Parts: sequence; C-alpha cells; structure tokens
Amino acid sequence: DDHDHDDRQKKMINTDTDITTMPIGDRYMHPYAKLGKSLAMFAPYHHLLLILLHALAMSSVTAFSAPRKKLAIITGGNKGIGKEIARRIGTEPGYRAIIACRDVELGEAAARDLRDDLRKNDHGEYAPCDAMALPVPFDLADRASIASAADWVREEYDGVMDVLVNNAAVCFNDPTLYGTVDHTPFVDQAGITIRTNYIGTLYVIEAFLPMLEKSCDPKIVNVASAAGRLTILRSQELVDEFTSDALTIPRLSELMETFVSDVENGTHSKKGWPSTCYGVSKLGIIALTKILAREHPQMMINSVDPGYCRTDQNDNRGTVDPYVGAYTPYLLALMESDYDEEDAEGGGGEGYSGDDDEEDEEVMSGLHFYEEREMPWTYQSS
Repeated sequence: DDHDHDDRQKKMINTDTDITTMPIGDRYMHPYAKLGKSLAMFAPYHHLLLILLHALAMSSVTAFSAPRKKLAIITGGNKGIGKEIARRIGTEPGYRAIIACRDVELGEAAARDLRDDLRKNDHGEYAPCDAMALPVPFDLADRASIASAADWVREEYDGVMDVLVNNAAVCFNDPTLYGTVDHTPFVDQAGITIRTNYIGTLYVIEAFLPMLEKSCDPKIVNVASAAGRLTILRSQELVDEFTSDALTIPRLSELMETFVSDVENGTHSKKGWPSTCYGVSKLGIIALTKILAREHPQMMINSVDPGYCRTDQNDNRGTVDPYVGAYTPYLLALMESDYDEEDAEGGGGEGYSGDDDEEDEEVMSGLHFYEEREMPWTYQSS
C-alpha cells in the first residue's frame, strides 16, 4: 500500500535522515536521481555513471510500463452489429477495438461516439471504450485498400494483432439497398455479393493472418447468417462438396465463382443453387471458417449468426437489438484457447489440449454459433 511504498522510499534515500526535515526538492526526489547526487564525488567517471543511471532509469520504466493491450479489428464497425461488437470488446479491460470501414470520417465518428458513451460493461462496471478508427479507407471490394490497412496495423502495432472480426458485408435485401444505389437486378447481384462478402473477406484474412500468427491467443470470428444454412442447397453433390473435410480454399473459391457464372447464365436453379446471393456468400463464409480451423489449429476460428438484428441492411426491420446480437461474437472474440502446440504435435490430434492422463478438452474452433450455443450448419436438431 501507500504507507509501505513511503517506507521503502525512505530507506532507499537515506535511512538515517528524517524525511520531514528534508528540503521539498530532496523529499520528492526520485531515488535514482538522489543516487546520482550522492555519487557526484566520482565525477572523473561520469561517463560510466551516466550509462549506469540510464540503465537503471530504463529498467524502472520497463518495470512500470503498462502491458500491451490486445488488438481487435472489426470490419464494418462504424454501425449496426459491427459497432456494437466494437463497443463490447473495447470496454473489456486489456483490449483495444479498431473500426475498419470504407469512410474514414464515419469510422472516426463511430469511434468517438463509443468513447463518449459511457455504459456498464458485461462485468456490471462503468468502463470507457477503447475504440479508434482505422485512419485509412477499408473496402472489401478493393484489395489494395485491404493491403494498405494491413500495412498500417503492422507498422503501428509491431506486426501483432489478436482478434479479427469479419463483419462487413453487402446484402441486396432490396435491389436498390433501400435507395442507396441504383436498381441492381439479381443477375448482377451475384458477382457483387460473392466478390465482396466471400472473396473480400478471404483477402482480409490472408492480409492479417501473419499478424494473428504472432499473437499468443489469436482469434478469427466470421459473422455469418442463418441465410447461409446448408439446407439452402438443392443438390446433394453440392452439399457433399461443401461439407467435405477434404475441401480446400482454392476449391471453395471455385465453387463460389461457379455460382456467379451459373446465375449469370441463368442455370443456377437447375444446378441446385438457391436464389439468394447473400445466402450463398454466407454459406461460403461458414465453409471457409471450417477449412481455416483445420489449417490453423493454433487459432480459434469460428463463425456466428448474430440473429435478425435491426440494421441498415434490412432497413431497421430486424427484431433483435444489435447490442444483443453482438454478444455471441464478443464472447467468441474473448474466449481463451486451451490449445497446446506440443500436445497437438505429439499425437494428441488436431487441437488436442491437456495431459495424456486427463480428459481431452474440446477446442472451440471450426464451429458455428447462434445465441451463445453451437448451431448445426443445417439449423436442424439431430
């Protein structure tokens, strides 16, 4: 406590001197500065003394430096579910939430709003939100902007990040996106939706993956939807492809481009595809999540359905408050991993954790969640 600290400081300065009789300047003098003063008699060795004092000062700074905050990047975090995910993560002690979006000014306004809006966090405490906006434009449809964003994070945070929440997406619930774009026919929606939601998200993961690999507990949370449930496929051959443990990212990308081609050719229904571009894009995100989890067992990589939230995407017709919908993504972003690399390499199996004589703990990766629970991809109970 403070009294113990004062006692220790007295002893460090001069155990024979009553501190109350010392000059004000000496009374509050840093111990290392006092040490330098008392060693003035060794002036001929001032260079060595300077080196010694510098080393002592640096060790003192290091000892009292704040630990590195975990860094979470939320794409599409300027509004809706993404903003609420950023709010929840940013109010968690030890975390910083960075909002990535196309319009830097909108991102900065959202981050400012989160910082200014003091609310109770999930621990029942009033906590400030450590949120900031990425200072460069971030657009899923612009690979160069994704690369620039990754470069900025790498430079500013020593090449390390801890959480990536892929929330940004486009959805043609209305052909004009409720008056924000020109009327877009279904045949044109396929390419825009797949190349934004699936290909764009894949580019983001590839760009940020090297920084996540440097974290001691990396997480990827892919925001999906019930629209991407497996039962939208009308072809057993397609179901088998999407659910195969042998499915690779290149093959998955081929399947997604095949859907676009089949829509443009007017043959998608005949080949077993549904008439929902958004649904197929989220089907691809869930499949991508499972592949990544197999390829990177040291990471926790999951997909999540936040529910039918009130957002601009559905003209605020949803039935779930975005803050509530953000809860499960937030939990997945902060969940601790029990992965043990040595055990996994030692034959315990992918994602194995724990000693051989203990019951294996399930690693929460490669799964799909809804309302805090794992949800079968079919959205049907077994």
